[in-house]
Amino acid sequence: RQESEEEEVEKRNKKPRTRTEPRTKNRKKSGSSIVTVEDDEAEGTQEKAAAPKHKEIEIQFAQEAAQEAAVATAETLEEFKPSEAVLGFLAGKYLYPLAHKSSKFPRARWFCRLCEYHCDNLAKCREHYLDTRHSRLSRTKEVETTLYHLPRPNKHHLDCLNSLLATVEKEQGLSTSDLNIRQAVAQSVHSLLQEHIQGCTVRLYGSSLSGFGLKFANVNLDLQITADQKPHLALLKALEVLHDSPEYLEVADEFTAKIPTIKFMTTTGLACELSLNNHQAYQTSSLLKDYWSLDPRVRTVGVAFRYWASVVRMDRQAEGTLPPHTFAILLVYFLQQQTKPVLPCIHEYLDPSNEDVYISPVEGLAGWRTQNKMSPAELWIELFAFLSIGFKSVELVVSIKKSGMLTNEEKQWKTKRLAVEDPFSCKRNLCRSIQA
Repeated sequence: RQESEEEEVEKRNKKPRTRTEPRTKNRKKSGSSIVTVEDDEAEGTQEKAAAPKHKEIEIQFAQEAAQEAAVATAETLEEFKPSEAVLGFLAGKYLYPLAHKSSKFPRARWFCRLCEYHCDNLAKCREHYLDTRHSRLSRTKEVETTLYHLPRPNKHHLDCLNSLLATVEKEQGLSTSDLNIRQAVAQSVHSLLQEHIQGCTVRLYGSSLSGFGLKFANVNLDLQITADQKPHLALLKALEVLHDSPEYLEVADEFTAKIPTIKFMTTTGLACELSLNNHQAYQTSSLLKDYWSLDPRVRTVGVAFRYWASVVRMDRQAEGTLPPHTFAILLVYFLQQQTKPVLPCIHEYLDPSNEDVYISPVEGLAGWRTQNKMSPAELWIELFAFLSIGFKSVELVVSIKKSGMLTNEEKQWKTKRLAVEDPFSCKRNLCRSIQA
């Protein structure tokens, strides 16, 4: 009883906290990134307070739209002027009153700076900002604004990112021994088929040649035959020979595909694809191989970029995204466009009279030295900034054949989406497979 009485006395003697006193419990420290329960409650309260305010503005907007319609119906000389609240509301939707009448749209009083669209009255403004296209562009604009205002990484961030990129390169990229193993597979298939198909050659192409591939990437093989041989007979013979060979397993044909191929596995578990006369793909792979060897940062960022594309399923052309080697071209283009280029434009070293066959300009590339000292982490961040907000995909084409800019008008391409030129098939847009 005595203890309970003492507790009651203590409770009575405790000074109640007034509203003006600061709350110290669970308080967010200055400069800290810790978000407490009270902070969440405060943010929730602000959101709840903002919702009614937005509703009030919309009601006021609807009322003023009705008033404007009444004034227009009365056909008075007096011009309706919306309130400051409505002007601010529409400005938040990128809609502004026209300072001067448009000669093309004489009845228009409003202009959307986001969509470049003219509106006659407040009712039309509401129809416009609720439109799907305007909403989509508005969200894109918000994302761009956020990206522009992202804080720059500090040294600790960059050190961690450099370490991560190096780990990804080591664990996911093709090492020198991996590339040698794949070259040995090509040589083995070449020796086998040469005995049965006179004058044929088998060579590597794709990421197994360029180096921009991942450890689980297929081994792409190109079967070259002489002009007097029939392609379908050569493929059928290659299928028969590979099927009978004990060195290769699970041999199957995909002759009904867009590019007829023969798929098989090696005894070591490498998945291979053999196709016929991929001349242009071989030239592109040889070009990318030279870019790959010019700077170690290209290898580090290239493997990470390729791995990122695989994780987010952006490298599935059959599913409506991009061919895998497009990411290598995007990286090379970005590195060429830097103020201090990391990579040169190799096409400027080539003989213009022989554009169909790539012959590596060994002497020219031996003298190349870059003045760019950015780390792989800095290049990684700049790469995504360039592709998301720095590159005007509506106007420009990604082309690694020239060091300057190439426009859609020059290419006579009418697309407003991302466009990437194939270096050895200039009329081909690598992004044509992108689905909306």
